[in-house]
Amino acid sequence: MVKVDSATGGKLIIEADDDIFKMIDDGEICKKLASGTASSDKKPAAKPSTLKVVCGKRNDIPGFMIKVGEAKSEQDINAIMDKFRVEFPEFRVEKNYLHPDWRLLAGDYFKKESGQADLKKIRGSFPTATLINWRIYCNRAK
Repeated sequence: MVKVDSATGGKLIIEADDDIFKMIDDGEICKKLASGTASSDKKPAAKPSTLKVVCGKRNDIPGFMIKVGEAKSEQDINAIMDKFRVEFPEFRVEKNYLHPDWRLLAGDYFKKESGQADLKKIRGSFPTATLINWRIYCNRAK
């Protein structure tokens, strides 16, 4: 079976049991793995202990983050980060230097659609916030 990755467009060739193909075709594999209810006719499957089982060996994958703001100096980005953390303590944030600017990034999202609600909330205080393509950490993503 050949599957096309919706994020990168790359092709994945899968060789597995017919039961696995059925789960992939039905779109049930992620739901069952996440809820721990995956099973087989042959033997019961163990409940995955972490999202690492779903994410595979790599923890960083292509995804999306919210770019809250940009600044020319680290001092300015730290000020933006302090303001953001006061207003939105529930978000994980990171600052990143991409020459010549500093960026303040928040959240980890598998798809653009999954970050839209958070983006709308953040834009109330940071009107220039936008979703950007970024490498995200699979175990923290929505």
